Amino acid sequence: MRFVVEARLGWGEEDFRRGGEGRFGGKDSYTILPNDYPYGIDPRIRHLVVWTKFAFPSDPVTDDLLPSARREIEDFVRERFTSVWGEENVVWFRNWGALKSVRAVEHFHVMVFGMGGGEVRELTG
Repeated sequence: MRFVVEARLGWGEEDFRRGGEGRFGGKDSYTILPNDYPYGIDPRIRHLVVWTKFAFPSDPVTDDLLPSARREIEDFVRERFTSVWGEENVVWFRNWGALKSVRAVEHFHVMVFGMGGGEVRELTG
């Protein structure tokens, strides 16, 4: 976890622990990076990961996102992705706990069809 937090995200321990639940704030509340281990999919699809400094509330039994958290992510994805590349070219998902390779830092995946390499660099810094 330390490698992800410090080397990949450039955050200190205190950064990602300060968040609480929900609330996309300024750009300092999240980081978007290309997935280090993208799924074997069409090369025209960019697989990005949105890492957040806060947790999204989940159902304690199913581990599925609560409706309020789902809306918050959908609003963020709409603003940052679908408004640019179109709803038909963007899909997002969050793995439940058993499927997460990194459990200590909240994140969700966004896949965008037709995003160019320059656009990825611009979005991810």
